[in-house]
Amino acid sequence: MSIKVGVDLVYIPKFKKTVERSGDTFLKRVFHPSELTNRDNPHLAGIFAAKEAIIKTSIIPLGGWKKIEIGYGKSGRPKVGIPNEEIASKIEQLDVSISHDGEYAIAFVTVVLK
Repeated sequence: MSIKVGVDLVYIPKFKKTVERSGDTFLKRVFHPSELTNRDNPHLAGIFAAKEAIIKTSIIPLGGWKKIEIGYGKSGRPKVGIPNEEIASKIEQLDVSISHDGEYAIAFVTVVLK
């Protein structure tokens, strides 16, 4: 068993400029269609932070944003889907927390590997 952690902080105004500059190209490269049902910049910045935090745990290769799908449970708590069975089979537990404050979104991830 191995425990990994990852954290990422996103400055929302910078994220917004990236979206405005590259538009759908960036959004389609990074996000699943299910993640784009709410295109509010703070919301997407939180999802992006979560994906980056997961990548920092080294369970997903650098740039593997689409190998991660962030959703939300009925309570509003974020949950992570890993569509790649090979990667998912190595994970015993994966938890994510996303928070927003002012111009920042932050995500913290813990992963327990089998």
